[in-house]
Amino acid sequence: MYKNKIGLTAFVSVLSMMLMFSVMTGSAIIYTVGVKAGDWAAYGDITFEYASNMPGYEEPPSGINLSWTGIEILDVSGSNVTGRSTAIYANGTEEAFMMSGNLATGEGNFSVAIIPSNLGADDEIPANLTWYTEEPLKVTINGTVTRSYAGAHREVNYANITYPIIHGNITYGYMNMSFYWDKQTGIICEESMSYAMSFTDNSTQYYMNMSIRDEMTATNMWPAVFTIDWEGHAFNVTAASNSTVLNFSFSQPDMEINFNVTGPMGRAGYCNVTVPKDLLRGSPWTILLNNTDWTSSCTITENDTHTFIYIPYTHSTSTIQIIGTWVVPEFPSLLIPPLFMVATLLVIVIYRTRISKKMK
Repeated sequence: MYKNKIGLTAFVSVLSMMLMFSVMTGSAIIYTVGVKAGDWAAYGDITFEYASNMPGYEEPPSGINLSWTGIEILDVSGSNVTGRSTAIYANGTEEAFMMSGNLATGEGNFSVAIIPSNLGADDEIPANLTWYTEEPLKVTINGTVTRSYAGAHREVNYANITYPIIHGNITYGYMNMSFYWDKQTGIICEESMSYAMSFTDNSTQYYMNMSIRDEMTATNMWPAVFTIDWEGHAFNVTAASNSTVLNFSFSQPDMEINFNVTGPMGRAGYCNVTVPKDLLRGSPWTILLNNTDWTSSCTITENDTHTFIYIPYTHSTSTIQIIGTWVVPEFPSLLIPPLFMVATLLVIVIYRTRISKKMK
């Protein structure tokens, strides 16, 4: 079982760094880069499970107990990309890793963290995976679906991989991996990895089950879009933020938009909210952060159709309320002319009916 222990060490190392992979090259497809300098993505939805009775591995390694990770693109030159990956662990410690590579050839340490843009089913990814394999494992796109990441519906490419854990021609378990990449940019949106193995030694059944999953919750590559349906009309409120935006709601009676923001504790956070004037207006606006008047800390600008509200704060888990002084009515103004016409016709019909009865 020595090889399996080495495999576990490799697995722990990979998950500790989250998006740091070993890569190789190979493919004749012409690849394009979809990210640019200044792009970033944050992964705040991370789950981890572990169970083992293997001697020396009864407790999960602390190095893979993550609470938040992020990728920032520092430079793009042709197919060469340089970036930084940051990991914040559950114990509060933080670690940063430099990343660089050629997305067209797969050289470097990006691997599947960022892949070429606009790939499709059966397209091969230049970079390889090397976990638990004697030779590099080639990854091919299985297909394209629409899923929601960082508050927006996106077309994403996906790949699902199952690989056996073999030692001495005996299969002890399997590793399953799933990846989802934004098709337009090639950035990883979601990944999940599970490792399950068992063996019997001197009548004792030993096992190790481990899984981790992370999902993109914030990015500056696209805004979060929240659609409010009111009286048959759809209003889109967008939020560009470095926070995870949750529990978005609109209250017409209270003339209020309400949502939660969360992010790495103590870090600077912001949310730039765009509100259609046909939905909600403020004269003046009131912005509350955790029930405290935060209006003076915000920057509010507007054009003919929308209001732009920039809200800065320090990350924790907070509630934001945007309160206006005018709200879309229960019967939108677009319906008033048709209703007036119907009412007028009813009056005419009633009047004619009465005249007709009098004449008889």
